[in-house]
Amino acid sequence: MNTNHDRFEELHTSQEELLHQSAGKESHKIPFCCVISIPYGFEVISNYQPKIMYHLGCLATVEETCRKTVQVDDCGNAEVDLHVLKAKGCIPFIANIVVKPTCEQKGCSAKPHIKEIAISCQNSVCVDLILNCSVDSSQHIHLNCNNVVVCDLQMTPIKEACQHVKIKGNFQFLSV
Repeated sequence: MNTNHDRFEELHTSQEELLHQSAGKESHKIPFCCVISIPYGFEVISNYQPKIMYHLGCLATVEETCRKTVQVDDCGNAEVDLHVLKAKGCIPFIANIVVKPTCEQKGCSAKPHIKEIAISCQNSVCVDLILNCSVDSSQHIHLNCNNVVVCDLQMTPIKEACQHVKIKGNFQFLSV
């Protein structure tokens, strides 16, 4: 049976493959972060990697045109139309981690054999990013999960005594 978790793992694996394939190609990164408050009596499971889901419905590509003066050999200055392809909008996201009770005897659950639970944070990042500049009109790029991927995903405690964890990483716009 193909569960949502299986589909998430497949997507995560395919994004890692895309990042590996794009090594050496030009790419752009937009940083993101959010903070999760860990309730008293709970601790983060140490070997658990944070998970993230994001939505690209508020993000689009737009082409802007501006005049640029360029130096032409043996001719002097000339004005050209410069076509700038941009990604504009926002990327809302949700990140989660898994916690467990610090003292198993004191931790209770509605399902007796489950002692772990995911907690999350949410945020949104604004994007106004130049993807390409050309004297020719730019080809339209449809932004999707194959060319906007998550990289550098990290989870770090803010302070040892404090019960907060920061989830940070980058949305990477791969060359298309």
